[in-house]
Amino acid sequence: MRFIPTTTAKVESLKKQAKRIQRNGGGRHADLLNRVARTAGYEHWHHVTLCQRETEGVKEDRSLRSTIAKILTLEERGQVGIVGTGSETSTTQPFLLFSTGLGDAWLLDPIGHKACCLMWRGERRSPTIRDEPERLEILWEGHYELRGAFFEVDLDHPLIGHRAIGGYPIDGLREFLLPAQPAEESIGQVFGQDDAVPLTPDLIRQLEHEGWQAEQLTAAARQGALYSPTRNGILFPSMQEPKF
Repeated sequence: MRFIPTTTAKVESLKKQAKRIQRNGGGRHADLLNRVARTAGYEHWHHVTLCQRETEGVKEDRSLRSTIAKILTLEERGQVGIVGTGSETSTTQPFLLFSTGLGDAWLLDPIGHKACCLMWRGERRSPTIRDEPERLEILWEGHYELRGAFFEVDLDHPLIGHRAIGGYPIDGLREFLLPAQPAEESIGQVFGQDDAVPLTPDLIRQLEHEGWQAEQLTAAARQGALYSPTRNGILFPSMQEPKF
């Protein structure tokens, strides 16, 4: 079961929904609690109570650094974890931290699409984060986007740079990130080429494992073509024929 930040107020709201349904149509209270829990993204009511306990535990330790330490520990164990901080560590914006189980871990700003790499290929990194009682300062290293099944980053770092990375828990990330994303951005990923990513050497190697021809992808990249994960196809610039 994944962790969902769950406040006492949210639990009470779900309970009221269950009671309202019971008044209007009847039914066992326990069954209705499970029902409203599932509609809110939980697996069952016990999942709600577990997340509430975890959230209360997070509130007791308001340090972002402590949450980073937990994510790094998960990554060192090869485990996938996604934690949304909410207002526990910041009164102005939420943060999202996640481990991948692949040797990478990240800190994200869902509103500004900004990113800091906490671990890369199994090596801990040291982004500039000043976590003080009265203020929180983060020197963001670059930006990120979710492109279909890929996590695209553009970082001012020689080892990472601009690349699209596969194998991350994208579905889980999208559940956390989309509520913070403006509606027009979500629409833009459906129409046009907003989900397309550059054909970098790293991406070409990944696509080659899926059966694509590396030579054709390399030629397409030279012509400025992009790869669309949603369409699973190559998109060429307008008014240009592919030349292989």
